[in-house]
Amino acid sequence: MPHDPAPPEPRHLIPERAMLVRGLGLAGFAAATSWAAISAARKGGWLLAPASLALAGIGLLSAWAAAIHLTGGEKFDDHPWV
Repeated sequence: MPHDPAPPEPRHLIPERAMLVRGLGLAGFAAATSWAAISAARKGGWLLAPASLALAGIGLLSAWAAAIHLTGGEKFDDHPWV
């Protein structure tokens, strides 16, 4: 390596407050859209299948984002001094 690596970051069991609030909000949104997808599929049948698939996709992506926020976020740059 051309330079010494950066010191390791401290470990946190709970993410910082802003990330925790966003993660919990996204988790609630994921649960709501997943519930809406299931209820649309049950009540609408084939007529609401496209809406149900769209809601399921939104729920999946929201759950993914919630998991990222609740685990402390992701580091977008792997350079140690940025």
